[in-house]
Amino acid sequence: MATLFIPEVFANAINEKLGTTLRFGSVAFDATSLVPEIKSAGDTMHFPKLKRTATVETVVKGTALTPAVIDMTDSEAIIKYIGSAFRVYDCEKAQIKGAIQDKIVEQVVTAMAKTIDTDLAAAIDTDAVFKSAVADGNKITSGELQTAIDNFGDNVDTDSFAAIIINSKLRSSFVGMDEFVNTALTYQTSGNAIVQNGIIGYYFGIPVIVTNNGTYASNEAKTYIIKKDALGYVFQKGITLEESREALLLATDVVASSLYATKLLDDKGVVICRKTIA
Repeated sequence: MATLFIPEVFANAINEKLGTTLRFGSVAFDATSLVPEIKSAGDTMHFPKLKRTATVETVVKGTALTPAVIDMTDSEAIIKYIGSAFRVYDCEKAQIKGAIQDKIVEQVVTAMAKTIDTDLAAAIDTDAVFKSAVADGNKITSGELQTAIDNFGDNVDTDSFAAIIINSKLRSSFVGMDEFVNTALTYQTSGNAIVQNGIIGYYFGIPVIVTNNGTYASNEAKTYIIKKDALGYVFQKGITLEESREALLLATDVVASSLYATKLLDDKGVVICRKTIA
């Protein structure tokens, strides 16, 4: 029996589009190579976290240096199994082609991206050390952003930041910031406030990404200032497709699924800005 979709093509289309719709996922890195055993089995997995233990001493002749001990603290994450299913009746099958297939892919991608992004935000909320308060739950100022960035101390090279991720309720706050839209300022660029692929511009050279996935809770917007390589994910099973014939219904069920885990690998690599901080 002919299938509605070619599984490999459908899965590839979803994975390709997923890379353009993930917001938190776009600043996270694929940590699968760090934990290759995830490909085999298990409901939980362990991300290794390398603590900063290296120190420098003055060398004294005849005196041994004090060796620092590598401390690989264990970090557990739950492997999540997600899926998306839809049913196509035989009377509609002839119409499922071309643009309609693209729309189905788009819907599946949007649903999966929202789930994965929300899980990445939750991973940050669970383990982040740095939190910075703002005065209004639905606004943010440049001064509040600067205070939050100060948590990183002198490790503030622009290239070390992955992005600032904000809720859509804060878009107007950025549009109203002189530091964000005034191109007369030496650190500002033209085109800010014009949204492309979720990026509304650059704040002191750091990309600002808008998403509602995981960025709003208890009537408060949450802002995440994220360093590169701080947030990670692994896929135990990439997105795959299966079809199941429902003969008595004269229909076919199409199911896309994936297994993955998310983790904040550097608990000091993110600052969360919100009104209520624990």
